[in-house]
Amino acid sequence: MVEILEEKKGKDGRPIFVIKKSDLLEFMRQKKQEGFDHLSLITGVDRKDYMEVNYHLYSFSKNQYIVVKVTTDNLTVPSLISLWKSADWEEREQYDMLGIRFDGHPDLKRMFLPESWVGHPLRKDYDLNNVQYINMDEYGEDYATFDPGDGW
Repeated sequence: MVEILEEKKGKDGRPIFVIKKSDLLEFMRQKKQEGFDHLSLITGVDRKDYMEVNYHLYSFSKNQYIVVKVTTDNLTVPSLISLWKSADWEEREQYDMLGIRFDGHPDLKRMFLPESWVGHPLRKDYDLNNVQYINMDEYGEDYATFDPGDGW
């Protein structure tokens, strides 16, 4: 049984459910069965001591949005690809920009930055003083390099 830690309304009136990440898959299965057939957005939020992952679901038949929030202090949450194929790119974006890992994702890799990029640019602990450059090898593959004199 899923435990809802908090239920509230957002500024726009959307219902917001805060749940434990261990209940995420079961809760989302329930919501999909209730008609929330579209995963429209996944966003990660760096709260400094932990990460928050927000899921925006939409029901076409009900014309209703809901938001589901989970927190993680070890940067992992379950992947939702088994329920919504649209989770693929959304999860990869959050991994690339914030370093959140989605357990069970079949191809979790960066989508904007090269795999050799050091760090995750939207994290609060990302050092903007360390300059990295994106280069291309002779095969057209991107790779990152950095200037050792810039604080590395």
